[in-house]
Amino acid sequence: MRLPYRIAGLWVRVVLLVVLLWGALVTVLSLTPRERTLADFHTALRAGQVTYVIYRGEPVDLRWSTGPLFWYHADQSEAHTRSHLFRDLDAAVPRPEAVPAQSRQGFFSGWPFHVPVRGAAWPVGVAWVAALLVMLGMERPRLGSRWAWFWLFTVGEAGAMLFLLLEPRSLWHGVEPQEPVPNPLSGGRGCALAVCLSVVIPVLVAVGLSYVFHALLDLLPRL
Repeated sequence: MRLPYRIAGLWVRVVLLVVLLWGALVTVLSLTPRERTLADFHTALRAGQVTYVIYRGEPVDLRWSTGPLFWYHADQSEAHTRSHLFRDLDAAVPRPEAVPAQSRQGFFSGWPFHVPVRGAAWPVGVAWVAALLVMLGMERPRLGSRWAWFWLFTVGEAGAMLFLLLEPRSLWHGVEPQEPVPNPLSGGRGCALAVCLSVVIPVLVAVGLSYVFHALLDLLPRL
């Protein structure tokens, strides 16, 4: 009777992981936009192509999207105040969603709750909370203690995705039981690893993943 529960649990993990990976991809691409001019922004806005706007500072440092995977940036070198921006947005049909850039709060950026797509923060945030509750309710995680996973969830940024991929057995291991590791992470070592991930992952993901993905997008018109 345990096999059906394991199969159901496996599919739940897959669904939650896909939602979180999609949210992470969109968030990364929004942080690594392509450079454009303010004129390009106004052209896309008049054409009704702009769906999401992130602004910061005065004059405005501007990022905008024409779809979840397509992000652009115009810097503060072009004088454009917030009042000008809001006037432009109010005249646009349809009006894109506009939010101020999120500042990092403590060690946890809270990215699952700020995915820059209209309506996306709710499903991605729910997926992150669901993964956290599963971790907290698990009798004995295989790879580390609950404290270790807690630090990876929060400080480490990617802990929820790693947990869904690896606990209580690796996804590629299927539904069969998997032996625990001989020396699972303690809370202290989990915290140290989480701090390292919080420094390394943003650099690797923002530079590597965004470069590869933008290169793939460049190839599409040629196919």
